Amino acid sequence: MTGEAPTASWILTGMSGAGKATAARALELAGAEVTDNLSPELLDAWAGRAGRRPAVAVIDSRQGEAVRAVLPPPGIRVLFLTAPDPVLVRRLAESTRPHPCAAAGTLEAIAAERALLTALRAGADAVIDTGEIDPAELGRRVTELIAPQAEEAPLRITVSSFGYKFGPQPEADWVIDVRFLRNPFWEAELRPLSGLDEAVRAYVLADPRAEELQRRLVELLGWVAAQYAGHRRRLLHVAVGCTGGRHRSVVMAEELGRRLRSERVEVVVRHRDAAKIDPR
Repeated sequence: MTGEAPTASWILTGMSGAGKATAARALELAGAEVTDNLSPELLDAWAGRAGRRPAVAVIDSRQGEAVRAVLPPPGIRVLFLTAPDPVLVRRLAESTRPHPCAAAGTLEAIAAERALLTALRAGADAVIDTGEIDPAELGRRVTELIAPQAEEAPLRITVSSFGYKFGPQPEADWVIDVRFLRNPFWEAELRPLSGLDEAVRAYVLADPRAEELQRRLVELLGWVAAQYAGHRRRLLHVAVGCTGGRHRSVVMAEELGRRLRSERVEVVVRHRDAAKIDPR
């Protein structure tokens, strides 16, 4: 199983509460292209897409009766996640999501779902019973099965800038607040510019604390990258914030990206609020 080509395509399916969301998240972090809740009528078109990454379509009982007749196209493999009924009952009780088959009681809904997924279960290429494994172990197993090349993939870091005035970066893993650095906004000739302009860059980086912060961040992120490698995590989003997201955060994000690239780290830099005008 672990010898699958990088372009292998899979259907991820199974019981509600068996860990499909956990598995999908692990596969995304491993670099797979995951499509959640794909309509069965779109399966053939999805399967015909050429891709360089492993592709996974989550198809389950949220599609109702349509899932009963799902027939995987040639070359598409099926991973089915299941667990004993008592485990599913416990997990569903802890979930805030309604069960797709919850017209009756919990046990009746589970039985109805098993019946709905009978054909997919019977034709599955791999079945994982998640009743006795934790989320981390489930993530490892599905990654080994579907995206084994992730073991060799490097960590990719996204460094973004933003302005607290325009709201936080909810998708960020780490947030770095650089509002303690001296602010070009209060210099009349620099105010209309952004952190992409050399004059603003020079002004911000002339603050000794900016250099100290950059040095510490590069050292820390280098260490973190090694730790994440052991957990097969491949994506990290570091958001750098200042008041308006136009000057200090842009400079610091650009500089952090430059220094990380010099350390042979794969980096993407983007700026959310650099073009917005701070009304102060």
